[in-house]
Amino acid sequence: MKLTEKQKAFCDYYIETLNATESYKRAGYRVKSDAAARVNASRLLTNANVRKYIEERMKQKESERIASQNEVLEFLTRVMESCQEFCV
Repeated sequence: MKLTEKQKAFCDYYIETLNATESYKRAGYRVKSDAAARVNASRLLTNANVRKYIEERMKQKESERIASQNEVLEFLTRVMESCQEFCV
């Protein structure tokens, strides 16, 4: 999956804002008008490599945001232990 620097920047801004037109502008593409930016951004979103990169990065962000099973168990153990100290 080979992306140009501008495509990668577009993807990263899109993941951050979910606004394709604004992401297209911020990525450094030459923009004649908002309408042209909107059309070209829409075309970028249909590019298979761009879509794949966005999907992979969004999955990665989601997995970073959600606690793993081990993290949940460690947290609950700490809560239980601190409760025992104060409740007894």
